Amino acid sequence: MASAPGGVPTLKDSYFNGTTLVGTVYNGTFIGKKDGELIKIKTNWREPPSGGLKTLMGGHLMNGADRTTFYVETERELWPPHLSPEDLMSVRKRLPLVGNGKTILDVLESETDFFGDHAEETIGPCLSMPRLLYGSQEDQDRPKMAPDGFADADFVTLRYRWHAIKEAHANKFQKTIVDVSRLSEGNLLNEAENIHVPLKYYCRRDPPRYSASYFRVNHYLDSFEAYSYRNDARSEKRQCRECYDEKGREAANAMDDDIRPWLRSFVDSVGREKAEVLLAGAGNFLSLS
Repeated sequence: MASAPGGVPTLKDSYFNGTTLVGTVYNGTFIGKKDGELIKIKTNWREPPSGGLKTLMGGHLMNGADRTTFYVETERELWPPHLSPEDLMSVRKRLPLVGNGKTILDVLESETDFFGDHAEETIGPCLSMPRLLYGSQEDQDRPKMAPDGFADADFVTLRYRWHAIKEAHANKFQKTIVDVSRLSEGNLLNEAENIHVPLKYYCRRDPPRYSASYFRVNHYLDSFEAYSYRNDARSEKRQCRECYDEKGREAANAMDDDIRPWLRSFVDSVGREKAEVLLAGAGNFLSLS
């Protein structure tokens, strides 16, 4: 890819955080920065741009609020494109309620039909979703949501109702859904940025706001038994009870029951006999030794 014009710092792997452009700077000695240093550039935009930056040799020239010129090397900050707030809110209004039998695939196919020829550039093959952390606080007087033959305590989605403040730091990283049928094999061979951004070009580093996202991911802390159960690369950290308790306090700021009707709808959908087979052992822990 062509480099920046002479004397202009290059910004790579850039993304917008509000109206601040964040990226890794190279050739930044002109502004007193070292190569590879992460910098934040304040802009005077009222909201992130969805286009309109000057294209030059495969990148963009832009000015920060202090009039410093930067060369944004790729179009990453424009892909996937940011929908307008009006479009995002209209998306939320079209989404079905939990429990009406619609699947994620049903929703995506419906939205693809809605956007028509603009579906690929609007939704993209990689859909980023904000995460909401649910903690370990329980309510003894919570209304029972499990149908007869099932117990709320066996399902974290029914057992825990308290969560962190939406879009707070405690929620940490986004999650993604990738439609591999819309990607070439070459795209899948590229290096991932991390597990939360598996495709550097197609996946956003900044998920949509919680209030306007297509989908949201509930992330459950669960009981300490479950938290410390897994024997993986993080197992040593997961034995820290103080760490667990701190996460629990961060995720005890609000309460909702949005997801809790799912089990009744699932049993109604597949039938009780099949549901009992599919959900057998839920809430139990097998020995890892």
